Amino acid sequence: MFEKLKAMNFWQFFRYVVVGGLNTLLSLAVYYLGLGWLQLPYQAASALSVAVGILVGFKAHGALVFKSEGSFVRYVLIWTTIYLGNILLIALVRDVTGDYWAPVILLPVTTMLAYVLLKRFSFKQ
Repeated sequence: MFEKLKAMNFWQFFRYVVVGGLNTLLSLAVYYLGLGWLQLPYQAASALSVAVGILVGFKAHGALVFKSEGSFVRYVLIWTTIYLGNILLIALVRDVTGDYWAPVILLPVTTMLAYVLLKRFSFKQ
């Protein structure tokens, strides 16, 4: 029984990483499209990117990862909290890592934290 539960959690986390990776690529594409094609300032391109990422991510995580309808409000609150926390962590490590590498180095922490919070609070079964 325990082995089956462990295997289910592994595959669920694996799906989470794949879906999150694809969602990240989509968000970056929207960001660069906003900057280049739409000629938006980076703040607007970033806001558009986050909005698309949240909308697509909520549906994709619910359907493909957690197999649950979930709570959209909680999903937004979780990602807002993670975003703010990430900004604080970047501020702490950026002197050592630089602005471009800080989020990459923090990605494992962000990924694990988001998975746990989404599973417990947004898509709890």
